[in-house]
Amino acid sequence: VMTGMSAMTSMTALTSTTAMTATPIIAAISKHTGLPRKAAYAIMSVILVSFLIWREGYRIRVNVSSSTLLNFNIQDIPVPKNADDYNKPHLLDAAWPGHDNVNFETLVQPSEIDLMLQRRLPEIEEGHECDDILLYMPNQLQNDDDDDVNVDGVAGQLNSYLMAAMLATYTSKAMVVLESKEDLVPGGSQFGCPSNPFSEAGKSTSSGRFNVKEDVPKGLSRLIQHSEWLSRGCSVPCQNNHDYEKWSNVRKKNGKSKFVQHTTCRNDSGWESRVLVVDGADVQRLFENNFKGKMLHRPSPTAYNWALRLGAKKYEAQTFADLVDEEDIWDFVSALLARSDVLRFQPWIAKDARNFIRLSQLPMQVDYDAFHVRRDGSIPGYEEEAGVDVIPFHEYLKTWERHDCSDKARIIYIASDDPGQIKEEISKYPVGDAGNLILPGVDECHGLRFYLREDSTSTEFMKKGSTSDCSIQYRRTISSVADLIILSKSSTFVIGEFGSGFGRLVRTFRAALNDFPGREEEGPVLVRDTRVVWGKPHPGPPGM
Repeated sequence: VMTGMSAMTSMTALTSTTAMTATPIIAAISKHTGLPRKAAYAIMSVILVSFLIWREGYRIRVNVSSSTLLNFNIQDIPVPKNADDYNKPHLLDAAWPGHDNVNFETLVQPSEIDLMLQRRLPEIEEGHECDDILLYMPNQLQNDDDDDVNVDGVAGQLNSYLMAAMLATYTSKAMVVLESKEDLVPGGSQFGCPSNPFSEAGKSTSSGRFNVKEDVPKGLSRLIQHSEWLSRGCSVPCQNNHDYEKWSNVRKKNGKSKFVQHTTCRNDSGWESRVLVVDGADVQRLFENNFKGKMLHRPSPTAYNWALRLGAKKYEAQTFADLVDEEDIWDFVSALLARSDVLRFQPWIAKDARNFIRLSQLPMQVDYDAFHVRRDGSIPGYEEEAGVDVIPFHEYLKTWERHDCSDKARIIYIASDDPGQIKEEISKYPVGDAGNLILPGVDECHGLRFYLREDSTSTEFMKKGSTSDCSIQYRRTISSVADLIILSKSSTFVIGEFGSGFGRLVRTFRAALNDFPGREEEGPVLVRDTRVVWGKPHPGPPGM
C-alpha cells in the first residue's frame, strides 16, 4: 500500500493530522479502557491504516509533461480498483492527470503503469550493475537476407525487443541497445523519417535520404525509448576496443553455435563486462532452444527471482512461481511486461499517432471494440477447412455478436491491410429501418458504426508533396502504431487468428494481474475481452 518514502511521509502527515482532530476520541478511549493515551493513539492509527488498506490503498498521481515525470504525490483519497474501468478503457485515460500525448506513448492506459517498479527491483551491488550485459542489436531491415531474418515490420521489431527483455531479465543481465552510427537504411531507420526532426535542406531527391540532426536516434530507437530499468543506466560496453562492426561480427560468429555464447571484454575503466550480443533472430532462436523449457520448469526458485526482476511484488512473484499451466505462465509474464512501461514510443511517434487517430474521427473518450482483419495472403489450414483462403468478414461479426443488445450504436474500429476490400464487404450487408446494420442470422438489435483508416501513405497531417521512400515509410509506421494503440485499448478485440505478430503483440498488452476485488476465482491474470475467429485461442509466449 505504501511504496517509497513519499508514500510513508504522506501517511505520517495524515495520521498526525488525524491525531490532532481526534484528540477527544483518544481521550474518551483512554478514559473508558484505562489505556495510556499513546496506546489509544496507536490503536486508532492501526484502525485508520487498516481502513485504507481495505479501500485498496492510494492511487499515485503523477504530473507529467510528455513522458517526463516531474513529481509524485500521494492522493489523500484512496481509490479502489474498478474492474469495469479496466474492461472498458478509453483512448484518453480518465484517471491520467498528465499530458494527453502520454496516452499515445504506450499500449496500456498510463494509469495502469507501475510507476514504483524501479524502486522495487532487486538491488544489485553498487559498481556491478554492468558486469553482465545483453547487448541487443535491432534488425535494421524488415528482411535481412544475409542473416536469414524475417521481421514483419513494426510489430515484428517490437516483439523481438520484448523477447530480448524477457531473456535479459531471466538471466539477470542489463539490456543495452546498440544502434549503428551509420545509415544502414535510407534515413537511418526502417521506421522512416518524421518531418520535424529533419532539416528541409537535407532532403535528397535521388535516394530518399535525409540529413538527420545529430541528436535524432537511428534504428529502433527512432520508434521507442529504451527502458532505464532494463539498461540499469549501462552504456554500450568496451567502446574503446569494440565498435558496431566488431560487435556485429561477434554476434554472427556466436550465432552459429547451438549454445549461449558470451564474450568478455575490458572497458576503459578497467572493469570487465560479460556480454551476450544478439539481434532479433538470435533472441527467438535462443528462446526456443535454450530458455523456453527453463522458464516453464516448476518448481523453480528461478521463476520467483525472474518475476521480481520483471517488477513483481513478493506475493506476486510467489504466485508466479507456483503456476504450472503454460498459458498461465505466459499470461503472467505478459501482464508484468504490460504494466512495466517496457514499450514507450518516442514523443514524435505519439504525437503523430494521435493526429492520425483524430483523422479517423474515432471518439477518444468512449469505449469501443476493434477487429484485426488480414487480407495479405492465405491462412495455413483455414483454406482446407473452410474452402476459402481468407476469413470472411461475417465470421468476425459472428464472433463479436455475443454482446448484449443496446439502443446505442456500437463503435467498431477495423484495422486491416486492405481497408478498401473491407468496405466493399460491409456494403453488402442490409441496413434496417433505423440505419443499423443487420447481422446475418441475428436479430436486428445491434446498431454498428464502423471506423476504418485510409491508405497509410496519404495521411493529411503529414507533409504533402514528398515522394521519398523514407517519408512514406514513416507514414506506414505511424499507421501501424496507431492501429496497435487502438486495438490494445479496445473493450473487445476480435482477431481472425494468431498467425501474425501484430495480433500477438496486441494480446500481450491486454493482460493484467488480477487484483480486482470480487474476481479472485477468475485466475491470477485477467485478459481484456479477446476473441479469436479461428485457430488456437492462445497466442503463446509474449515476444513471438
